[in-house]
Amino acid sequence: MIIQTINVVALRCPECGKIKYHTLSFFSFKDNQPLRFSCDCGTQLLSIATKDRKLYYLQLDCLMCETKHLYHYFFKDLWSAEVLPLYCEDTGLEIGFIGPLQKVRQSIARQEKSLREMAEDLGFSDYFANPEVMYEILDDLHKLAAEGKLSCQCGNMDVEVEVFADRVELRCPSCGALGIIGAETKDDLKAMKNIWEIVLKTGTLQWLCRGKAKRRRKSKE
Repeated sequence: MIIQTINVVALRCPECGKIKYHTLSFFSFKDNQPLRFSCDCGTQLLSIATKDRKLYYLQLDCLMCETKHLYHYFFKDLWSAEVLPLYCEDTGLEIGFIGPLQKVRQSIARQEKSLREMAEDLGFSDYFANPEVMYEILDDLHKLAAEGKLSCQCGNMDVEVEVFADRVELRCPSCGALGIIGAETKDDLKAMKNIWEIVLKTGTLQWLCRGKAKRRRKSKE
């Protein structure tokens, strides 16, 4: 029988809004001292305390209602093979997840709106050089991110996405790596369909995929 003793905690910071992933290990609890998880910006996100390693008390700073929530869970809840969602008690919305890394990433991806939906809602169709190609590529990127297949060689999994009229730029905030995806022609879309995983190269700029080589017009961005 295999007993799982390591999971991850994913929480969105109430101050800067970024999602942070933290390792939750059963062996990190020592001398009855609580574990504390903070964002890179310095904001405390969560503390977990236990006296007997059977029952655990969680205190979470909530992004939704800007108050603290208290939860209690057993060992089997925190180190389960399934995802444990943390809910805001006032709104009923999911504000965090605990579980295996891959399943937690999938839960976050399902929770968030896709890039395509966001672009359509903001009325960007007239902005893109080829809206249908751009939307298809954004959908493909969303799927890769949901599957944990969008990352940087430096180890960072939180890649920033910036959308332009004729391309999508992927940037690693940790090392500055930049990847560019053409999103203007059917050849660009075909090239994207052949990509099954994207890993940025540490500290470099690269074309990740594009259609047939052609003179790139100067963009207005």
